[in-house]
Amino acid sequence: MADDQRSASGMVPAMVEAFTGQLRAVTEGLEQLAGLGQRVPLPGAMSAAQLTSIADSIAAQRRSIEALKAQLSSFDQQLAALEQILGPLAQWSGTWAELEQRLLNLGRGPGGQGPATGSSPDSSLSGDRPGFR
Repeated sequence: MADDQRSASGMVPAMVEAFTGQLRAVTEGLEQLAGLGQRVPLPGAMSAAQLTSIADSIAAQRRSIEALKAQLSSFDQQLAALEQILGPLAQWSGTWAELEQRLLNLGRGPGGQGPATGSSPDSSLSGDRPGFR
């Protein structure tokens, strides 16, 4: 009976070892199917220096994002100021263009063709006045 107990007690670890081996093989097969191929180190397998380096890198990236936010905010404020300046300037420019157009059309007739009164603004230089021939 002692031999039966020894063989039974030796059989349990062998069965557990076989089950663990099969489980490991299935897991590795799934990793290869998923394209991982490499084993990802567990956090316990990483050194304190490696974890500190990763944490420092993340903190640096977050600081970089905060700096970008500040720059974008400043740029947005500059654009808002420029927009406030250009709004009235564009309105003034439109008014000025309208005034120029009115001044150009001032001496033209109702159809916009030729002088309205029969004399041109340059008639004084044309020699049509008495005493200039």
